[in-house]
Amino acid sequence: MHLPQPANQGQRQEELRTQGHSNHRGASRLLQILIAKSMHLIWVLRCERVIQEKTHNENEIQARWFQAINTRLTEEKIMATRIKREQTFTKRVTFTWEPILSSNADLPNNWLSNREVLVGRRMLRPPPEEGRDS
Repeated sequence: MHLPQPANQGQRQEELRTQGHSNHRGASRLLQILIAKSMHLIWVLRCERVIQEKTHNENEIQARWFQAINTRLTEEKIMATRIKREQTFTKRVTFTWEPILSSNADLPNNWLSNREVLVGRRMLRPPPEEGRDS
């Protein structure tokens, strides 16, 4: 038995397939960014430790990582809204960052042009309590 399909069913399936492909590409791009920024930070921290004999604690490392990721997000938002202003680049930035930003907070509709949207920050471990011996 063959059921009739709505006239736009094929078009809707193509839109869903394209959307899924874009989401996959956005996730892949985000992963590349995270790996590159993390590797660069590891290299910088190692150089500071070896050359400057500086020690780093976990909170400092975490803060610097969030700073690096937020800097990249800010740079991409500026490029998408002020420098390039191309629809393809704007979509690429949206597909890359929107899933992770929307999973951490209520994301405003204009997040791409909003200066205050940043990657959420949660501590890996709670800070040690004052006056408590560990």
